[in-house]
Amino acid sequence: MGKKKRQLQIKQIISQCQIESQQQLLDKLIEAGIEATQATISRDIRELKIVKTHDTNGKIKYGVLPEKKIEPIDHLKEVFKDYVTQVTHVQVMNVINTTLGTANIVAADLDELAIPEIVGTLAGTDTIVLISRSEEDAKRLNEKFLSYLE
Repeated sequence: MGKKKRQLQIKQIISQCQIESQQQLLDKLIEAGIEATQATISRDIRELKIVKTHDTNGKIKYGVLPEKKIEPIDHLKEVFKDYVTQVTHVQVMNVINTTLGTANIVAADLDELAIPEIVGTLAGTDTIVLISRSEEDAKRLNEKFLSYLE
């Protein structure tokens, strides 16, 4: 089985089924006649930009980040408007509050942009902590992110 075919099958499974773990995904692949290892599935999940999200009942499941056809910074601005509720500057950090289950989506977009003022990103269910090298970097980021919410 080729990589492209396996990854296409993974995307189909995740879009059609409530998959909560890599083991469940592996089981579904086996049902579909596709043999893979846990390490292979982990790489596929990263490459396909699959993240854990919450469904409408608050249950955790895997989801595929949508394909981006616009500039990454423009996409980030849209994501901020759709999911971010508040951005707070605290010393060398920024705390970003999001709607329930969307923090990892916003964090993935931030990480993809490799913003130089961000040295670390931590994401929970509805909160992201961005760590900067200096208070000045954090303040600049805060001002930029607040402008995305306008």
